[in-house]
Amino acid sequence: MPEQSIRSTVRDFAQLLGSAGTPAGKEDVYLACRELKGAMKASLHQSGSWHLAYDAGFFDTSVRQEDRTNKGRFIDKWQTPAHLAPGVLLAFRIVTRCGAVFTSQPEMSGIFSAPKPAEGRAIEFDLFLVEPMIVLSGWPGKERMKTEFVGSYTLPSGRTVWIVYREIPMPQLPQLRGTPKYFEGRGPEDLTGDT
Repeated sequence: MPEQSIRSTVRDFAQLLGSAGTPAGKEDVYLACRELKGAMKASLHQSGSWHLAYDAGFFDTSVRQEDRTNKGRFIDKWQTPAHLAPGVLLAFRIVTRCGAVFTSQPEMSGIFSAPKPAEGRAIEFDLFLVEPMIVLSGWPGKERMKTEFVGSYTLPSGRTVWIVYREIPMPQLPQLRGTPKYFEGRGPEDLTGDT
């Protein structure tokens, strides 16, 4: 079975928000932002050991010694969460707030493009893993969560990877503390654009 992937973005967003893929013959699922050029990805391993981490090469060459923690290249680690319903696992969420959608881009072939959310709202992409014995009417969350279909593919075991999206009220996020870190000579000025 060849490598499978689903690519998605939020319309008018300057970056490709996420890509979910599975290497040929594997049950592991990876999520990455293509704009980061592989520097970081989420790994959802069949073993149940999941993590968000820097690529080893990027970590070795671009993360300064003084910015490293005792976690090494790992940003966060967790075990597979509980199933949302029998045989249905909400594995990962990516939330893009309206204010992050700021630069126009043309439609791109092979990339699903969700609409820009309304002011004060966000687009939430959800990655579901569904066991082969589960029969769905449409896709996960279609009725109860009012999700829209992005894409799906089947793993060698028969499990299905589903990506869906929906517009949600902007969630309350915790106040972030700390000092931003910039890599490879970048600084705050690199975060600004024409708009």
